[in-house]
Amino acid sequence: MKSKTVFKTIGRYKIEDKIGEGTFGIVYRGQDPLLNRDVAIKIPKVNTISPEKTLELGKAFYNEAQIAGNFTHTNIVTVFDVGRDNEMDYLVMEFVPGRVVDDYFGDTGIESVEECLDIIHKCCIALDFVHFHGIIHRDIKPGNIIYNRPQALVKLTDFSISHYLETKEPVKNSGTLAYMAPEHFLEAREITFLTDIFALGCTMYKMLSGKRPFNGNSKTLVNQILYESPTPLWGLRPDVPEEICAIVDKAMAKQDADRYQSALEFAADLKKAHINLELEKTKQPDSITWPPELEYYTDFRQNDWFRYFSPDQIQQLLQIGSIKNVENGDDIITEGEVSQEFFLLIEGQVMVMKKGVNISLLESGACFGDTSLLGEITKRAASVRAIGDAILWNIDSNKIEELSAENRSSLFKTLLGIAMERLEELTGDVATYIGDS
Repeated sequence: MKSKTVFKTIGRYKIEDKIGEGTFGIVYRGQDPLLNRDVAIKIPKVNTISPEKTLELGKAFYNEAQIAGNFTHTNIVTVFDVGRDNEMDYLVMEFVPGRVVDDYFGDTGIESVEECLDIIHKCCIALDFVHFHGIIHRDIKPGNIIYNRPQALVKLTDFSISHYLETKEPVKNSGTLAYMAPEHFLEAREITFLTDIFALGCTMYKMLSGKRPFNGNSKTLVNQILYESPTPLWGLRPDVPEEICAIVDKAMAKQDADRYQSALEFAADLKKAHINLELEKTKQPDSITWPPELEYYTDFRQNDWFRYFSPDQIQQLLQIGSIKNVENGDDIITEGEVSQEFFLLIEGQVMVMKKGVNISLLESGACFGDTSLLGEITKRAASVRAIGDAILWNIDSNKIEELSAENRSSLFKTLLGIAMERLEELTGDVATYIGDS
């Protein structure tokens, strides 16, 4: 068979310059003439691998297409197509103008600690989405993270060996050995989402230090992963704060119970560390700015009000709604006014008042104004005033139509649940009143 480099087309796609190469495959930048867009095309390195391995890679391409082809996420490379032409399998993906993060650091690690935190944080957001949909990536490593530095764009790629957690099929020990969690080598241990947390911790270690936490031949690597601790990160990179070293250690814990129990929990600690690092440098809290879909994402995902919302739905809510900062004594809602705004209290406290009398104190995580989401224009039954400085997220009911159908469904499911809870409370109050009469 001819070398892949002589192919000018595959399927309907034009093949242009090579942009990446791995042990078994090559990625080209290509052109989709039908949709007039640049694409990335992955094909096997058939002239250097066995027919059996070529067949295995073809199956991996279809696995990746079936899994990642259903994902639409800011931090995940989109898969467009998969096919076979001239006895060659191919996978067509979104073209991302960037490089894998391996290219951004040498033997001493990435220069900016903040930049590393930002990249890993976005990977956590991507993994939260993937895990929510029941998928284990199984090959998290620097070479599978594409980074566009000018745009601060991070994309997770290569779902070729990804696995549905609930599948009945056995999980093979596939992946990149140096980033595989201990449970891969212990029959008594189950493979779960936490294996991705371990691999991302190893990735963070390498990004900061320039060194893999575990290194050597196959037998040595397995022994190190199971029984040995890597060189402390602070010993390789003294400028990395203790708080960040502790985050890496926790992510790479050998016992999965000692690791972060979710990508969301990992992301929350990264965000805190990033803020603390910036505060230490600038001493100015107001100088720290994040896009709302990143800064408040974990607040929403951990809020019980949004329990029916998927990660991508929450990102859409953050993009369509707005953040509001209020000071002590500011009136957020005024009794008797006509308003169609719904609020989530992200940080701080507010007081609900009726005719000037304090009714209840609401704290971080509380929501109010939910009846406005039903689209009815009504007068507010009570006032809400800030007690100290507070941060709120709000959305006008007029913007509900901008949400996806799935998002609106989750919204109304939540409102129905709230209505049922209030009805139960009211029924209980009436029963108590009758009993006391």
